[in-house]
Amino acid sequence: MENFNRTLLVCWFGVFTTSMGLSQIAPILPFYIKELGHVDTSEIAFYSGLAFGITPLFMAVFSPLWAFLGAKYGYKNMLLRASFGMSVLTLWLSFAHSALEVVFVRGLTGIISGFTSAAVVFIAVIAPKEKVAYALGTLSTASISGSLLGPLFGGFVAEFFSISTVFDMVAFLIACSFVTIYFFIHERKIQKEAKKNTQKVKENKTLIIVLFITTFVIQFGTFGVMPILSIYVEQIHQGGNLALWAGIVVAASGISNLFFAPKLGKIADKIGPSKIIFGALIFCGIYFYLQAVVSNVYTLIFVRLLIGVGLGGLLPCVNALLKKSVSAKNLSVIFGFNQTCQFLGNFCGAFGGGIMASHFSVEFVFTFVCLIFIINAFIFLAFEKKYIFSNQGL
Repeated sequence: MENFNRTLLVCWFGVFTTSMGLSQIAPILPFYIKELGHVDTSEIAFYSGLAFGITPLFMAVFSPLWAFLGAKYGYKNMLLRASFGMSVLTLWLSFAHSALEVVFVRGLTGIISGFTSAAVVFIAVIAPKEKVAYALGTLSTASISGSLLGPLFGGFVAEFFSISTVFDMVAFLIACSFVTIYFFIHERKIQKEAKKNTQKVKENKTLIIVLFITTFVIQFGTFGVMPILSIYVEQIHQGGNLALWAGIVVAASGISNLFFAPKLGKIADKIGPSKIIFGALIFCGIYFYLQAVVSNVYTLIFVRLLIGVGLGGLLPCVNALLKKSVSAKNLSVIFGFNQTCQFLGNFCGAFGGGIMASHFSVEFVFTFVCLIFIINAFIFLAFEKKYIFSNQGL
């Protein structure tokens, strides 16, 4: 147990720093593109969008490969590869000479990363049976906090120092993660302990596909509203400080998610992840719709906080249920494909949300996300009815 707790802590730090590395570029990328000689607004927007979007796209493509190699050559090796590669590539950004070079480096980052994927699979494999959802919920807080603090850190350091300093500092933090993984994770010893908890599993292929769809829907809904929240705040808030209020609205769901993911994980370990997934899908669906009918920014923040509570119980429980539905030999590859669904949901959500808002309205996007969450909940119910309405967990 001591080995597992230490490994969870080291993986948490690694996921935090790599998530920070991926997200810190968001507020500073347009300014960096401008520094590199592009003054035309349309050019800045084009290269910024390309550099930001290419990373998750390549992550979606390469996640199954890294998951497969992790199972074959060891998860520690994959964590070391990803942290070393991301540290070098983040440092490279500070020496870029053109916008195309930034796009190229961001593309390589998407190919080489896969740290979170490897960490999730590793923790799922080695976690004691009674702590799977809790461990995955705890790990998810690293990704959330890194993604929340990354843009804040990037903007702050760029404002008081320089943009290249941001890249240098994040590269150093990721390098620290590499060192801690190298010295403090002992994979063979941990896997010996994990084998004691291994059970034979009869795979449910249909349920696995439903869980893939659920992962996609969760991320589509989460990222589908991201590009339009600032526009919506401008519509409903008559006062000033629009950028500040928009930032609070966006961050609200992440903050509550951060606090509730481990708690919901503990509950899921007791009553089964199926109940949490079904309840959280319905809960989030209702509150996604309520965003469309709020009349002021304060109510919107409250609704976003509640959405974050529901989201905190979704991905960790989906991953926990995947572990319980997949045989040990296929676990890595299945988790890799689930990560692909996650990144595709991010990409399609951000892209699709913007298109729907431009052709219909912001409120339409909220309603659409509500519908797909509710529909997904009842599709999931059809396959997990016996566990959701029973007193036993899966």
